[in-house]
Amino acid sequence: MTRKPLAWNVRQVCTMIDRGTITFNNPIQRPSGQWKQHDQSLLIHSILTMFIPDIYAIQIRGEKANTYDIIDGRQRLTAIYSFLKDEWALTELEPVKLESTGEEYDISGLKFSELPEEVQEEIKGYTITFKAIEFDPDDDQEEIIDDIFYRLNNGKPVTRGHLAYVSASRKVQEFIQKQITENPLFTEVAHFSEGSIKRSDREVCILQSIMLSTGMKYKSFSNRDVEEFFTNNTNIDDELFNRLESTFVEIAETFNFEHDKFANKVNIPAMVGAFNACGGSADCTERVQKAIAGYVPASKPGDKYRQYTGAGCQKKENVQGRVKALIEICGNGELAEAV
Repeated sequence: MTRKPLAWNVRQVCTMIDRGTITFNNPIQRPSGQWKQHDQSLLIHSILTMFIPDIYAIQIRGEKANTYDIIDGRQRLTAIYSFLKDEWALTELEPVKLESTGEEYDISGLKFSELPEEVQEEIKGYTITFKAIEFDPDDDQEEIIDDIFYRLNNGKPVTRGHLAYVSASRKVQEFIQKQITENPLFTEVAHFSEGSIKRSDREVCILQSIMLSTGMKYKSFSNRDVEEFFTNNTNIDDELFNRLESTFVEIAETFNFEHDKFANKVNIPAMVGAFNACGGSADCTERVQKAIAGYVPASKPGDKYRQYTGAGCQKKENVQGRVKALIEICGNGELAEAV
């Protein structure tokens, strides 16, 4: 592993993001949008008055240009980039005094294009320090990245859900990122609020679906037990990934590829369990789709499925109860007994 300190100003960084030479593809990173608008505003204020923390990246050599994949600093860079693209306005902030002009400026409530030209240039000219790492051929890249993430975030408020996600192997993380960004269940149908996305609920939902699909023993669906499961079970085969990806599409088809609040963190794994019970049978899959589509608008609080979705829904008995109840609703009582 080779360490390389690098420095680019904000103008250059934004150009590199546009060109794809700065990327945010590493699955260990939390999604963009974790920060509130005032947090983003304070970052811009810090650029003008103080400093901002260094960015950590993996350097990947290319034929024409190197690529820098961010492993710590995604929120900072995407906040800066989106501000320069005029996507949001600053909140109420203290006035800033520029060293270059000696003048004081009130920047509260302004978008980037509305700032005085001197302030715009100060932001674009600010130098961001990057700590780049280039791997040697024999390096264990996954282990090094996980170690960096742990050291940088030790003691910081990373959600338990994200820690569960990070505990999974890189192969599992890459599968999850593909589903979140490409599978219609998660791009069109599933219901996840902004807050749940920040808590990594989509990632945990897919981890739970994998747990059910492996047929292996698990303690519960709590984030801590999910983390323990994937720490101890690292060998998930491609066949399971392919089957689960198809199941997610089948669930999306159940809802005609339209957004539905039933397709959420609690219910998606239960639906996966019901589809798994079909064992790949096309006729059975079609029956399950019709049964779920018919049940959702008629469901009531406390019915034979909903009784397992309230308090304590992460307990193993309630997870199994949801799967069994959904299978029974689909008319497969014998299969439900085998869950």
